[in-house]
Amino acid sequence: MKGKLTIDDNAGTVGSAALSVASLFFIAIMIIAFTANPVAIGTDVGERAPDVEGKAYNGTSWVEFDFESYFDTTWEEGNTSGEWVAIIFMDTDCPYCQQSASSQSQWASTYSSNNPNWNGPHVNFLASATELDIQGHETSRAEIQEFRSDYNHNFPYIDDIDQDNMKEWGIPGTPNYFLIQPDGIIAWVSDNTNEDLEDAIIRLTPRDGA
Repeated sequence: MKGKLTIDDNAGTVGSAALSVASLFFIAIMIIAFTANPVAIGTDVGERAPDVEGKAYNGTSWVEFDFESYFDTTWEEGNTSGEWVAIIFMDTDCPYCQQSASSQSQWASTYSSNNPNWNGPHVNFLASATELDIQGHETSRAEIQEFRSDYNHNFPYIDDIDQDNMKEWGIPGTPNYFLIQPDGIIAWVSDNTNEDLEDAIIRLTPRDGA
């Protein structure tokens, strides 16, 4: 009889310990749930940018593209050390894309860590080259390479001829620009604004001594 009581006492102790651990785990989960601030994935300002997929042309060859590698989720607003991303959704046969291409080349050179006259963060430029649904219009990788070379662009061009990225981002037409913070959060969208990308970079990016 005495032995039975000892076993029951041990079982009660183990049960109480397990209950305490479970209670602490539940409390921790609740704290995380109430303090975390998950950011929705989308294409509006304040949302986390969707992925961009496809092979990218770097001036030499087509290579695997890793969009997430451009971002650091630990970056804090106001930090001047993070690198921003400017992504352009474009079509090589789009007249407006052709008209703005020279400006893009200038912006990529100006807002770079290689420019001693720019005291702001480095801005990585990317182009997602798609093919618009226009009769008699056809885009190829060779055409994308030629366009990049003609306008002296030194930034990657992602192959979106199948329109996967364009559909994922809900792009209504080209060119369409997005400025993205170092943590992957969209800071500015060209749609429905008269501000151009250059003005957005100057207005939104933090600068040393500013």
